[in-house]
Parts: sequence; structure tokens; C-alpha cells
Amino acid sequence: MTETSPEAIDDAPPAEEQPPVESFSDPEILRDRAGVRFTHEEAVHDDRDHCNTDIDGRAVVGVTNDAGEVLLAVHREESVAMLPHGGVEPGDDWAAVARQTVEITTELPFEIDGVKVVREIDHFAKGEDEPHATTYGVVFHASLTGDPKSASAESPSHDDNEHWDADWFGEAPENTPEGFDLPEDDIRLFVD
Repeated sequence: MTETSPEAIDDAPPAEEQPPVESFSDPEILRDRAGVRFTHEEAVHDDRDHCNTDIDGRAVVGVTNDAGEVLLAVHREESVAMLPHGGVEPGDDWAAVARQTVEITTELPFEIDGVKVVREIDHFAKGEDEPHATTYGVVFHASLTGDPKSASAESPSHDDNEHWDADWFGEAPENTPEGFDLPEDDIRLFVD
């Protein structure tokens, strides 16, 4: 089980006012970028062996449509819903990983519009005072670029994805992952 606690959240302008982000390998370059909120989080894990120990972090993408809905990936076996996301290995291009994670979720045409928030996350094992890892969660905003009334926009799942279905949501569903608030917090960046 993992718990998170935000330390500070700054106000950021809407994604529509942010300049696009083409490519970067270090989220720190966004720390002072106008329009990008930068937060510090702490995650407490049962032990040091958890899914975030060997990556730089996760690229998370909120794709929105003209109806004000956000595209969520729903795991077929576990029935949990979350924004499309992918692990970023050291040296990877965060924007490229963001694009790839959406492309394996849906075949809809989209474009990355910018970054909504960067979460610097210190990971602690229960009972320890110092973090054993620090990762980032970069939440990108993306929008559809094709005909919003096309058949694929109404049924957005990628046929080749064996584990996740995709669907549009107008609010955060109840079936977000338990024990970790960030997936639901990320969804709420795009819908109320």
C-alpha cells in the first residue's frame, strides 16, 4: 500500500494558455516554466521494493474531447480506471513516452498540448526518515485532432491492446486504484 501527501501546489493557468512541450529528458527544466505547476509529494510504501524504484517516473496523459470528457484506460481484469500512463526510463524523452502511451491506448488522432503539472515524488519505506528514491510524475494535456464525431471517437479503445480498454469519462470514476491518491487527483485535473 502506498500513501501520498502533497506538500505544495501552485496555481497554473489553463492548459490552453501553455506553450506546447516538444521534447525533454529532465522534468526539472519545467520547474520555472510559466503555466506549469510543480509540486512535491511523498509516497510511503510497505517496503523499498515497489514499482517506482528503477524508473525516472511516469508520463501521464489527459486526452480531452469537445464534450469536456477525458479518455481513461480501464484495466480489463482489475477494472481500475486511470489516465493513460507509461514508465519513463533514465534518458527517455518524456513527451515521446507520453505520445506512445496514448497510442497504445487508442488509435484516435491527438496532439500533446502541454504539461499541466510536474509532481516530484520522494519515496519512503514505512519507518524510514529519508527517501530511498525520487521520481517524477509529469501530467500532459492532449486534445483530439480529428473529427470528434467519427466512429472511432465514440469507441476509442485500441484493438491491439490486450489489457486495457479506453472510454470517455465526464467525472472521476469510483474505480481508481486504491491506496494511492495521485491517479484520481490526475483525473480531476481534467474533469470535476
